[in-house]
Amino acid sequence: MTYTIVPTRSGTTGGFVDLEAASELSGVHPEMILEFTRARMVTVSWQDRSGNPYFDDEAIYRLRQIEHLRNQERMQMRTVRLILELMDRTETAERELRWLRERLR
Repeated sequence: MTYTIVPTRSGTTGGFVDLEAASELSGVHPEMILEFTRARMVTVSWQDRSGNPYFDDEAIYRLRQIEHLRNQERMQMRTVRLILELMDRTETAERELRWLRERLR
């Protein structure tokens, strides 16, 4: 098992993996990953000049979340999308709350 790690725009290693490695790390078929990116459920972190997608840790984590909701919880894609949107909103609200609490100190 080999993974392709590519440099970030700044020239340092950013930990991006290619589609095949993302598939192995997340347990999601490459075609499904592409479908999730088209549906904007997962963000491509970087693309090379040929248009090949690369994914970071956050994208791999999101793919694992999707796979868990689909397979373990037996949710349909519409429900998965809704759950992910709610999770994102909750995370944003928590981040804002932490920021406001820090400002009050």
